Amino acid sequence: MTGTAEPIADAALLDSFERRTLPKSSWTHQAHVRVAWLHLQRDPFAEALARMSNGIRTLNEAHGVENGPSSGHHETLTCAFMSMVWATMQAAGSNTTSLEFCDANPHLLARTLPRLFYTRERMNSPEARRRFVPPDLAALPQPPGWNPTKAA
Repeated sequence: MTGTAEPIADAALLDSFERRTLPKSSWTHQAHVRVAWLHLQRDPFAEALARMSNGIRTLNEAHGVENGPSSGHHETLTCAFMSMVWATMQAAGSNTTSLEFCDANPHLLARTLPRLFYTRERMNSPEARRRFVPPDLAALPQPPGWNPTKAA
């Protein structure tokens, strides 16, 4: 892990995410992966995905970030990463903290991971930001209870 700041403990991270008090500087890609893991530890996939998407939107609003056609929440990216975190959890065995999970699965910390599934053009489209758009390169993992055609 990089940086000198002490990482936020799981309970505090999830609480500050849900209360929309997490500082913008702490809302990193790793924090996204950690919160996804925490939601998936607690809730079935469809519920975890809904909590994650809604939480990102409202946290953005708390930070003054517009959720619009070129900024803020990106629904396809959120769905893709949630499905990849879920699939990794199925294969990786148990971890006791989100930090252990991230350390054991550094591929999830690569922001370019969705490029295995999506062309840049498709992922960068305004439609993909607004709603889930299926991948155009390879199929995403399919967690139980998630019907991406209904998400569209």
